[in-house]
Amino acid sequence: MKRAGVSYFGVRILRHVRRDLQDIAARGYTAVLHTFSENDLAYYRGTLADIVSASHELGLEVQMCPWGVGRTFGGEAESRWVTLHPEACQVLDDGRRVATGCLNQPAYRDFCKEWADAALETGTDYVFWDEPHWTVPAHVGIEDAERWACCCDVCRDLAGGVPTREFREASLVDFLGEMTDHVAARGCKNTICLLPLTGGAHGISGWDAVASLPHLDVFATDPYWKNFDEPAGSFVGRFATLLAETAGRHGVVPQLWLPSFGLTRDDLPDLEAAVDAARAAGIEDLWSWGYEACAHMTHLATPDAPLVWETVTQALTGQVVLELRPTRELVRRNSR
Repeated sequence: MKRAGVSYFGVRILRHVRRDLQDIAARGYTAVLHTFSENDLAYYRGTLADIVSASHELGLEVQMCPWGVGRTFGGEAESRWVTLHPEACQVLDDGRRVATGCLNQPAYRDFCKEWADAALETGTDYVFWDEPHWTVPAHVGIEDAERWACCCDVCRDLAGGVPTREFREASLVDFLGEMTDHVAARGCKNTICLLPLTGGAHGISGWDAVASLPHLDVFATDPYWKNFDEPAGSFVGRFATLLAETAGRHGVVPQLWLPSFGLTRDDLPDLEAAVDAARAAGIEDLWSWGYEACAHMTHLATPDAPLVWETVTQALTGQVVLELRPTRELVRRNSR
């Protein structure tokens, strides 16, 4: 599947979203990911449906992710659910309860299904289960990075004692299986994006367990090399190869995400090396996070975001923007 996609978030005024979607489509992107946070769930459900419809009108395929939901998925969004349901949150190995939903708690699984139902109501083509993980201590104000979860009563009962790493991995896979079954039963497709890890507290050692889920359609990862202080070419190449080989064994589409956020002009050779590594592994479904290199978001932007955005667009779509007229009409040429 040859596809170029980009994430889009931060705007909920439809006329502005339409303008940006027109820009995305004119640049040669064929798909867009819209974030759907708990704030969206509470206040913007109808608006998100309008945004998905506007995307489809331009011929863009749509993925939708649970942005920051329950603090068990990726994204710079806060969770209200964890403040209202502390009894269903994770417990660290030292006994402290933290503000992250527990993947084994029935109440949290029910909430994630409710979120998925709302996402499906918008008309999305795929539900994108983004970086599912157990709690990250630093994300909940815990300085000791050696702490891990979950040791709540439900997890202990299911594990028959202190949960092991193998139990936590199996629980994550079971959670994803239940979520993807739920989405598929309602006629929609699933993407799962794993963190680029196979060890430690947040990695899944056997990616086949996820890729073989019966209702998975697209298998993704996001090897953002700067986040892991790794060289771009080799790091992306390693996980692109793992992704492609694993997806191939199970007949699902491999999808790889590349960063445009947080990059400067000095990082552009690394970005190009990352794209080359992904394509060398045979991956043609390439996406970037996110629109305009996230220049609108202080936490993710750099002064070089406009240049990075043009570079990643050219790398993924093969188009170079020569002029942006006041009407937002793009004049472009094919770079290949």
